[in-house]
Amino acid sequence: MKPKKEISIRDIAARSGYSTATVSRVLNQQGGYSEKTRQKIMEIVQDTNYSTGSAALPTVGILVPDLTNEWFADVTKRLEQELFERGYHCSICSTGEDPAKEAFCFEGFTAARTAAVISFIGSEELAGLARSAPFPVVFIDQIPEEKGFLCVEFDNYLGGYMATELLIRKGCRRILYIGWTQPESVSRFRQQGYADALKEYGIEPDPQLILDIGSTAQQYERTKNLVYYTLRRKIPFDGIFASNDLRASGALEALKQSGVNVPSQVKIIGYDDTTTCCQCYPSLSSVRQDPDILVKNTVEVLFLQLGQKTRLTEHRVLPVSIVERMTT
Repeated sequence: MKPKKEISIRDIAARSGYSTATVSRVLNQQGGYSEKTRQKIMEIVQDTNYSTGSAALPTVGILVPDLTNEWFADVTKRLEQELFERGYHCSICSTGEDPAKEAFCFEGFTAARTAAVISFIGSEELAGLARSAPFPVVFIDQIPEEKGFLCVEFDNYLGGYMATELLIRKGCRRILYIGWTQPESVSRFRQQGYADALKEYGIEPDPQLILDIGSTAQQYERTKNLVYYTLRRKIPFDGIFASNDLRASGALEALKQSGVNVPSQVKIIGYDDTTTCCQCYPSLSSVRQDPDILVKNTVEVLFLQLGQKTRLTEHRVLPVSIVERMTT
């Protein structure tokens, strides 16, 4: 018997002339191919002693902070589909933003000889693990402070600036910012855009108008309570920029229950442009991050790296846009 070779599904695809997706369907008996195609692929599998066990199938690990967050869940689902079409399995770990679990999952990917990892988490600890990992790592959404990695993100700073500028142009002068000020959170860039837009338009910032939700757990309820508290303290504001749509919807509910009219008394804009925006009444304006653009660029840089023996470094910053609805 021939010794078993280290061969991947991409090698089978290259030898057969079929796509990795077709090879994957044949190996997993998923249908959608002819008998001639099956026979040709299986002949190559036998000739190369390729193992069809799950450990031999190429897998991409995905580290995501919270799958109950619609934005993360939607992008993860699209990534999984795109990778499936290229013949790759996905192993998805939702970490709950627990550093110990993040490291545990990453080490699990290493032990399982994962082909690559896509991480929504860019903490210093994960950057350290990625630096010495035996596979490529692509950071998306949350980007490490350290340079030298493959990174894909939206322009969070510009999104924060554009959201605030829209409220200013609509007549707002006291704009409440709602976010999470943890150093690693993308909200810090959105908050910087907010601050710079105020400065650009000559509006004096007020620390009382910066609301830190303190955690990503129960964001809707936390935001609602913060806005209730701000109203009870009689701190005046005529606009709200919330750093995601869930926070924006919590703020909207607090205003409605307090008898504050939106948008005539207070205007609101969120971030991400999730389905939450159209489930609210009035419907929420939001900063749109196109998930298809993110997935396309992420998979593109990943497969550029998979074709190289040396580590690539690239940082792509993707555009955002404003979607206006009834709250502005």
